[in-house]
Amino acid sequence: MPNPTTPGVSIRENARLPYSVSLSESAVPAFIGYTELQPAGYTKPLKISSLLEYEQYFGKAKKENIRLKDTKEGVTLVAPQTKFLMYYSLQLYFANGGGPCYIVSAGTYSSASSGVQRSALETGLEMTDTIKQPVLLVFPDAVSLEVQDDFYGLYNQAIAKADVETKNRFALLDTYYGNLVIQSDNKNTVEQFRDKINTTSHAAAYFPHLETMLNYTFDETGTPVTHTGLQATGQSSAAFYAEEIAAIDRLKILAADEISSGSENAFVLAGLMDQAIAIAEKVKETADVKVDLTTTINNAKGLSGALYDGVIYDFDENAPLFDGEFEALKTAVLNAKDEKGDADGILLKDLESSHSALYNQVKEAMGSLKVILPPSSAMAGVYARTDRMKGPWKAPANVSLNYVVAPAEKISDQDQSDLNIHSTGKSINAIRAFSGKGNLVWGARTLSGKDKKDDGKDNEWKYIQVRRYYDMIRYVLNEVFVKSFIDEPNISFTWLHARTTVENFLNQQWKDGALAGSTPQEAYHVEAAGDKTKPKTMNVIVKIALVRPAEFIVLNFSHQL
Repeated sequence: MPNPTTPGVSIRENARLPYSVSLSESAVPAFIGYTELQPAGYTKPLKISSLLEYEQYFGKAKKENIRLKDTKEGVTLVAPQTKFLMYYSLQLYFANGGGPCYIVSAGTYSSASSGVQRSALETGLEMTDTIKQPVLLVFPDAVSLEVQDDFYGLYNQAIAKADVETKNRFALLDTYYGNLVIQSDNKNTVEQFRDKINTTSHAAAYFPHLETMLNYTFDETGTPVTHTGLQATGQSSAAFYAEEIAAIDRLKILAADEISSGSENAFVLAGLMDQAIAIAEKVKETADVKVDLTTTINNAKGLSGALYDGVIYDFDENAPLFDGEFEALKTAVLNAKDEKGDADGILLKDLESSHSALYNQVKEAMGSLKVILPPSSAMAGVYARTDRMKGPWKAPANVSLNYVVAPAEKISDQDQSDLNIHSTGKSINAIRAFSGKGNLVWGARTLSGKDKKDDGKDNEWKYIQVRRYYDMIRYVLNEVFVKSFIDEPNISFTWLHARTTVENFLNQQWKDGALAGSTPQEAYHVEAAGDKTKPKTMNVIVKIALVRPAEFIVLNFSHQL
């Protein structure tokens, strides 16, 4: 190295390494939804690497109110109608292999008093424009939009952004009704989805929703428990206790028949009264408004005891009194109500001391009640795991899902035949439970899943990994040329340098199994040259042979004698 000591010109030669090209992070999702908190000065997507980091900046799940309902089998915990699914979705994402991701907070729980709003999610979608690398678009809260057309409108806007604006976005879509193939109004969930969603190779849809191993977060210290009884709000006691009242009337008639027969038996009459008392006491056990049940039951017990003791023996004279006790029990039942349970209005933390058995029952129910989530967040984790272990050219399919108990709807081979290949080309990828294998992702097609194009040629964009890998290659090479070759001399040496840089990269991709062909010449072809008509332009042509999956395997067996 020169060490100048006299005036003059010294020359230092610097060794220049060849440009290197590598795949960037290829499965980084942008989760767009509502969060508990927003960081101070939050104006753009924030990249995180773990659930702990998410909690630090955005908080946790919304605490759900505890609602109990009395049933004939006992007290049950009512499943919350959770609208905000971001936190649970992040749990499922990281459990399935997810890594770094962007969080786009469309608002906080407290700011969304009217529920999930399409406009807020669309604003979040626009915020992703600041992300330059390829990302997966995930909307955990979209299924909570109250207007179904808003759901499809949001998804179609995301599709437009991926198809037209950026070309480096891929949307993971859920179905609006993910728990049922046929809805309560007899509409088909999948058909409705296909009818409303635009065709695209930059998105993939998954069905059905998933019963996860995650537990809801409940408010145990801030909001009192709502505990409803067996009687529906607004239901009259006459209707609710109709069977009990009818039973007391039947006992009253039997007693009257016994007296009118002339051979009345005090023990028989006392037994009939005891049956009526038992009915009233059963009502009293669960009634929250008892009015005069206790007094009436005690009076009836006094009459029953007098019958057993032989104090009453002139039934003709005392029949009106006897008849009146049946009527009094019936009236007391009519005045009772069972609209509230024992825990109503009590904080769960205080229930432990006042109703310990009920408290333990509720805590056990909390542990067994599982969150049902749309599958897009789990699939984002699967994409990240597959890309990391194999590469973006590997189909994110035939892999098991973690933290999933079962799909919300069972899908048969016949069901999937329609899901996978459809005349519209809008394939919907199934998640299925297989005995001995677990819950598997069983499809890897885009929403442009026709086997053939309209011109009869093969549709190369029907597979998720083909679309994503092609977009990734295009993005990576674009970044290389922007950073390394812009404003370089437009001469043959630069062209050669550009061609060899791309060839070296593609050769390694071919060795990794990302490109088809038994030789490099079959796998890729690169040209780089100047444009004679445009001296400032360098033309680069890149052709690659993309790998297709073995989607259908046919085994031919024969028996040779």
